[in-house]
This record gives sequence, C-alpha cells and structure tokens, in this order.
Amino acid sequence: MKILLLTNLFAPDELAGASLYTDMALYFKNQGFDLRVFTTFSYYPSWGLNPEDKGVQVRDELWNGIPVRRGSMYVPAQPSGLKRMLSDFSFFSSILRNQYRDGWMPDVILTAEPMFSQCLALRFLYWGKNIPSLIIVQDFVVDAALELGILKIPGLGIPLRWLERWSLRSATTLSTISRKMLAKLQGIVGPDKRVIYIPNWIHESLSNEITRQKQTPPQRKKNTLLYSGNLGVKQGLQRFIKDFSECQSAWSINIHGGGAELKKLQDELKSHENIHLSGLLDEKEYVDALLSCSACLITQLPGVGANFLPSKLLPALASGTPVLAICEPDSPLGIAVSEGRFGAVVRLGHDNLSGILNGWSKNPTLLEDFSKNALAQAKLYLRSTILQEYEKEIQALGNKCKAS
Repeated sequence: MKILLLTNLFAPDELAGASLYTDMALYFKNQGFDLRVFTTFSYYPSWGLNPEDKGVQVRDELWNGIPVRRGSMYVPAQPSGLKRMLSDFSFFSSILRNQYRDGWMPDVILTAEPMFSQCLALRFLYWGKNIPSLIIVQDFVVDAALELGILKIPGLGIPLRWLERWSLRSATTLSTISRKMLAKLQGIVGPDKRVIYIPNWIHESLSNEITRQKQTPPQRKKNTLLYSGNLGVKQGLQRFIKDFSECQSAWSINIHGGGAELKKLQDELKSHENIHLSGLLDEKEYVDALLSCSACLITQLPGVGANFLPSKLLPALASGTPVLAICEPDSPLGIAVSEGRFGAVVRLGHDNLSGILNGWSKNPTLLEDFSKNALAQAKLYLRSTILQEYEKEIQALGNKCKAS
C-alpha cells in the first residue's frame, strides 16, 4: 500500500510534530508500506533556513530509506500573525507545484493540522482521483490564532473558520489527540464525518533513551522545575515567569528552548537569578534533564486550552516526572493531570502557586507518588499500541480505495 505523508515538520527539525511524524514515517516503512514524504526545508524551532537551503525550490532525498521531497516555503525571521499566514499559504502553493508526478500515486494521504495549508491541499491534490485521506488534528490553529490575537485583521475570523471547516471536511477520516478536542472537532466538521480519538505516542528514540538512562538514573535535584520545548505565544511562559517571581519559594526554573518568543524571554530573564535560559537540548541531554528535575513545567495561556494538548506532557510521563501544569482546569492538559494524579494544576495569575511549590518542598513523598502515577499513565501512550491504531485506519482507508 502506498502512503503520502504531508508534513511541514520532519527530520532534522526538532520538537512536537517533527519528532512524531518522523517516527510515524519510520514505523510505516518498517511495516512494509510504500511511503513517501512531502515536507519543506528544515526551519523549526529556530524559524530560520539553513544556508544551503535558501533559494532552493525543490529537492529529493532519501532519509533512512524513505523518499522525501522538500518544497520551498516562506519562513519569516519574526513570525507575526500575517507572516505566519503567508508562510502557511506558501507551503500550500509548494505542495501543488511540486507534488509527485512520476507515475507514483498514493492509496492514502496522511496529514495533520496545525499546518493549515497541508489540509487545504487535500482539496486539490490528485484532482478527480478520490484518494482517501486522514487528517490528524493536533491543534485548532485558526481558533488559537484568533483567540491569542496573533491575527488581528478585522473580519478575518469568519472566512478563516469557514476555510478551515472546508479543508477538514476534505478528509475521509479525522483523528484528534484528546477527548475534549474530539468533541470540538465533531462540532466543526459535522456528524456525517468519521472522527476518532487516537492520542499521541512516546516516539521510539526517546523511549529507548529513557529506558537506557533509567538503568542508572541521576538523583533528582530538589526544588527544580524544567521547561523544555517551544517558546511561543500560546505557551504564555512570560506571564508565568511574572507569577513565579512574585511567589515566595525556594524553587528555580531551568528553561531550554527555542522559538518565536526566545528574544523576549532573553530580555525578560536578565534580572532573574533563579531562572536560567539556554538552548534546546539533544535527546540524551533532554532525558537527563527530565530525570534530574523535581517536576516538569508545562504552561498554556488562558483561552487556548481546548485547542491543543502540549506534546511535552508525554516525555514527562515516560520518565516518571511530576508535572506542574499552568493552565485552565477544564483544558485537555488540566483534565489529564487531574485525572492521572501526577501533578498539580494552577491557573495563570492565581496566588496558590506558592502554596503548591512550598507544599511539594515540605512533602517529598507527594512527588514520589506523582512519579509513580506518571509512569502508570505512560502506558496509555505506548508507541506500539498507538501506531497500530493508525495502521488499522490506514489499512481500512486503503481497502476502501481499492474497492472503489
């Protein structure tokens, strides 16, 4: 069976979708599928192209035996709302211009939101061939952009939401990564579309590195929070830093990341002695940091919780690291932490942060219980289980294609 994977993020990009969809491509290749990838040139999370990629329109390469076609995309150095939208639609144009035309035609097309363009492209790829497709909704990108004020153009909300719905309805099947997001997605695309829940998974190389390091785990440092990952608007890390600086505790934060808000954070943190900011960690360093800290810090701005579930949650669970979730209690993240009992949920701007942190300092056995609960929850996100679910869906779609 032939699969075309459309994804703006792919190795050697890091974080979030890059790790997941690279891992998914390897899984399908190893299962014997004829898989090709259409992506763009590496740019994330630095929002910058490598010198050798600038000005290149298209390049074909093999990555671990997988045919990969990279098409050009506009990558703004400072990704504001309008520039993000231009970037998105430049990728849409690139997909259509540079699609495979060598006689190879997929049985199934697989893609994901938040990159809006690759969902919209399903309406136009292989026109008239009626190829079944699966869209994985990781993030409701239009709602997030409008609710965060990233897009401030008056009157843009209605046409963008219509276009998002039209794009998503092009899929034969849609999946999403939390129960709350499932209900929202069903409301967007309507009752006649097949919509399913399949969570994200702990990708293979990360899982293997955690297993290796847990054989001789480092001792956890007392009163230390770890934030590692994307530094973007929707994370709201700057607002949390204000809350943290005002609370009375002996805790410190180690921040490792990159992204659109990096420069602002660098300026903000010059006067904070107990908050340390540095670049992204490689996988070995990341696992060591997870196993060394007291708790993993995951932050979300108010109002965007129903739009996504942070990918950094799963490595915390796999490593048995307690979670301090700065989010709304009824968000997918807040619900996961509360139901799994592997950490605490605190709203941005609320004064119980000091109480939570001081309580953890005085009662280390509570963190030990959180760690055990995190490891128990990690079993829900095993790679083999989750990717087998995707394989079943792909097989069903491929069979549907053959039957038609």
